[in-house]
Amino acid sequence: MRGEPKRAWAVTALLAGACAVTAFASGCRPGAEVVRVYDGQIAPGPYVQPEAYAHYLRGVIAEGHGDFSAALSSFEQAADIDADDPEVWTRIGDVRCRRDPKDSAADRAFSKALKIDASYAGALAAKGRCELTRGKTAEAAELVARATQEDPKRASLGALLVQIEARRGTPAARERAIALTVTQGHDENAWNALLAWGQARGDAGLVARALIGLLPTAPMRSPEVERGALDLLGEGQLVLARQVAAAVADAPRELDVHGPRDATVARLAVDEALSRGDEAAATARATRGHVSLPELAARALVFERAAFATSLARTVAHADPGASAAHMVLAAIAKRDEGAKKGGARHPGESLRRITDQPPELCALVFAERLTAAAGADVAREWLANVTRTPMAPHDPVAGPFVVDLAARGVIAESALPREWRIELAARRREAPPPMVANAEVTAAARAGVDAKHALLEQALTAPTAETTKTALTRLSGAVDRDPIVAFSFGRVALAGPTSPDVAERVRRAVAVDPANPLLLALGVEIAKQGGGDVAPAKTRLMAVASTPAERALATE
Repeated sequence: MRGEPKRAWAVTALLAGACAVTAFASGCRPGAEVVRVYDGQIAPGPYVQPEAYAHYLRGVIAEGHGDFSAALSSFEQAADIDADDPEVWTRIGDVRCRRDPKDSAADRAFSKALKIDASYAGALAAKGRCELTRGKTAEAAELVARATQEDPKRASLGALLVQIEARRGTPAARERAIALTVTQGHDENAWNALLAWGQARGDAGLVARALIGLLPTAPMRSPEVERGALDLLGEGQLVLARQVAAAVADAPRELDVHGPRDATVARLAVDEALSRGDEAAATARATRGHVSLPELAARALVFERAAFATSLARTVAHADPGASAAHMVLAAIAKRDEGAKKGGARHPGESLRRITDQPPELCALVFAERLTAAAGADVAREWLANVTRTPMAPHDPVAGPFVVDLAARGVIAESALPREWRIELAARRREAPPPMVANAEVTAAARAGVDAKHALLEQALTAPTAETTKTALTRLSGAVDRDPIVAFSFGRVALAGPTSPDVAERVRRAVAVDPANPLLLALGVEIAKQGGGDVAPAKTRLMAVASTPAERALATE
């Protein structure tokens, strides 16, 4: 009955079956050697009486269903029949500890198991887990390290050791976690360890690597991988989020991963391909993720893939002349090319005056943005108000800047914005975010929760010196140079207290990543003013993109 605790239930039938096969050859009599199978390996061992196996099997099944009382009763009956097997005592100790970590009987059971076999990795690991639940991480680490030495090929033991060391902050655990994925990459436990380390230490790169590694080893966990991509997005790690989303979108169907289930993840995967200029991959991912061709064209336009966007939009418009979304993309491209010069077209073309279908929201947004530049906010607001759009995916990093900027220009009403984009708008207005109003008039999008970086932004605007704000900023600090929301929050917190040259440098690097972002440019002006530097260049850059009265005032004062 040897086997790793908590996983033996998956192989118990194999163990019992092995005895049955051996019984045919040897009678499975007392004193005969029985061949068992565990983790795909043949392991000879002593004969175990069928009655003990029956009780053990019932215990494993009960434990798997969470019925610890029944499991304990069955394991103890198995021990009454066969008291010389360390696995059954390991199970007893494990179940007792899970029921009550303070149960001293659990320690006695582990002691019996280790007295029978002091090198039994299963008992050492189970006792280590028990000590971990008691808060004794040092003792847990020592026990699991011993278990790993006794059974170095068991990925689950190495993973458990990494998870314990992650709590302790042991520096060597990072390399141990990475090495485990190299030597045991076929086992999901290795990727679990890497994920645990990355999450515990705030290492977004390792989290993304672990999520991608989980897909081929544990495809049933693809929804968890998608949630991980969204978490990375919410923490300001856009590039990593796209990489994880791309892995989900490209996973072979043979793995039973049928593409992204989440609309935002599907779009992240498309954006990853567009960012590399891989039009074939973008099209394939859009099809698999149910992103329409007109929206794909709009996203391609945002990524400066105008030729690809034009080709897609023309194909759709030719196949369906009434598809307004395709005409919106083509009109946006035309207005971009003609520029906002005086004398340009001031109103949408005839094909966009009367829209009877429901285009994707991004298609309407890209045209509204160009229409605002060419004809003014009033014309764009009137046109957009008459277009019934298919709502965008939540947290869409491509649509978000359009929505916030159009709201800043008065084209979209603030009340129509999801909560997280209302927070961004407040930051651009240099105001505190409006309080959440719970009534029937608030849309579902407005009631939706905000992601981690927008929660940090709200804290930075309302309580920049609070310890909770500093704690949240520390957790997301790895994205300061990568995400404008996190960078702006970092700057606001820094401006609320003593600043250092490092603040200005990190904001400068953030501006280099997103050189036209109004939030960052406004922050650059404030930092230059407080630091006594040359403010004029920062004001000039801000004035070029200023849309709110606060931005214009900051650029001219």
